[in-house]
Amino acid sequence: MSTHETSHRRDPRLDRSRSAILSAAVELLSEGGVKAVTIDAVTARSGVARSTLYRHFPNNVELLAAAFQELLPPLRLPAAGGAPRDRLLRLVRAQAEQIESAPALAAVVWLATVGLTTDAPSDDERSRLAALRERIVDNLRGPFDAVLTECLGDRDIDHAAAQLVGPLLFNTLITRRPNDERFCARVVDDYLAGSG
Repeated sequence: MSTHETSHRRDPRLDRSRSAILSAAVELLSEGGVKAVTIDAVTARSGVARSTLYRHFPNNVELLAAAFQELLPPLRLPAAGGAPRDRLLRLVRAQAEQIESAPALAAVVWLATVGLTTDAPSDDERSRLAALRERIVDNLRGPFDAVLTECLGDRDIDHAAAQLVGPLLFNTLITRRPNDERFCARVVDDYLAGSG
């Protein structure tokens, strides 16, 4: 093997240390929420030195953004077929379940408040926060695109998605009532009645 080939290989220890740090952060986040994910707790749980942690994640904001990225469920697309109301109702119910899951809800709340609690974020922080925000948006709104495009054609899909997802978030964050089958059916029926 030439020196040139060796110099372009990634050190596997970097991957192992990053994986151990991220696993520890995800476990702590799952167990105790945002406040549990401290640099000291992550280094103790992962067995990775503080200096190594800082090579991967320069601060706690970037570490939390990466942990939330790992914890969020994958994008779920709706099953094809059926009447538009039935498809929308299945989709709204699936989104309600995802919103009510602790990782998705905690990520939304954390993202909403992180700008209020930190000084101007670095470029790396901005890119990690933007990636997390994009993942959350994709998970909450992405599945609606296919169904709404089918149902609405070229009408305003952004507005329609906001009308369907907005009440779920409001209900969960503000009123703290469950997004049960009855509530989801009402959201869909109200949307369909208003959209003609």
